[in-house]
Amino acid sequence: MAEEARKVRLLDIANKAGVSRAAVGHILNNSGADCVRVSEATREKVLKIAAEMDYRPNRAAQRLRGMPTKIIGVVLDTVNMAVFSARLAAIEEESRKRGYRLMVGQVHHDPDEIKTYLDDFTDHGMDAILCMFDVMHDIRPKLKKVFRGRDNIILHSSPIIKTQPCVRVETSSAIEQLVDHLVERGRKRIAIQLWSSSDHLMSIRCDAWKDNVKRHKLPSTNSLVWTNPEATQKPSREAIDDCIQKLVIKNEADAIIASNDEWAVRIMQGLQRHGYSVPGDLAVTGYDNLDIADVIEPGLTTIDQCHADYAKQALDLVEESLAGTLNASDRLRVIRPKLIVREST
Repeated sequence: MAEEARKVRLLDIANKAGVSRAAVGHILNNSGADCVRVSEATREKVLKIAAEMDYRPNRAAQRLRGMPTKIIGVVLDTVNMAVFSARLAAIEEESRKRGYRLMVGQVHHDPDEIKTYLDDFTDHGMDAILCMFDVMHDIRPKLKKVFRGRDNIILHSSPIIKTQPCVRVETSSAIEQLVDHLVERGRKRIAIQLWSSSDHLMSIRCDAWKDNVKRHKLPSTNSLVWTNPEATQKPSREAIDDCIQKLVIKNEADAIIASNDEWAVRIMQGLQRHGYSVPGDLAVTGYDNLDIADVIEPGLTTIDQCHADYAKQALDLVEESLAGTLNASDRLRVIRPKLIVREST
């Protein structure tokens, strides 16, 4: 068996460049910042040689010396993989711009799994950990024990412990924008479709829907709220037919705010089966601005959750937490979503 290639050391680069090891360490690892000075020409030379020799920093050694590893852990727990994948891609892009790398683990609504990942990421010297959960509401009491005493953790949506930094998209603003838009388009009986009665975000959307249709003096009766009896995010044909029967045929809705783009597309297809036209007879809106929203005919009016803005705020929280400059009054960052108007309304 061939002997494994020896890892390139700072000393190897220093010898080839004809400079001190301290100078190479300063250039590549930002060590000795207060006592080492190098010219721009030396910096470029060392960086070129390091690339040629395929130098990789020893993250474990950096951690032992108290230096940042420039690695961020991400723990993902979601039933909405399409949206969180797009959000994760935006976070990866923003992290790359700032010189960080990501290590990602997915859990499945299990506090013990979450604790294991947090422990592993901490042991491997992650500078910070992003916890991107959308299904944690019923396990919050257990998660308080898991998160107690842990620093540099950024959460999605809402903190588990009061002092945790958090970034979220303002759900109520999205519903307000959708209702206002539908009212501007002349809709008088605006219904809302929810995929689950127990999901916390669905409850927020329902409350926002009720507040905003009332604000416009439109009907806000429960008959204009349809919740999937199957309690799944994936719409079945039977569920779509039941939704149309209850909201449109029985209660004469002239607009439906769907829980996500997939539901919206399936509702549009179901309406066509039942002899209705979109937007002629009914307006339909989605949520998430997935690729399908711009492909379907007619194009789907929806909500863009502004993943790039989310990523910037998440990385700002990471860096401010690491630098110790994060103010207690500024721990929550709220992203305002954007209404994307297409032909379905």
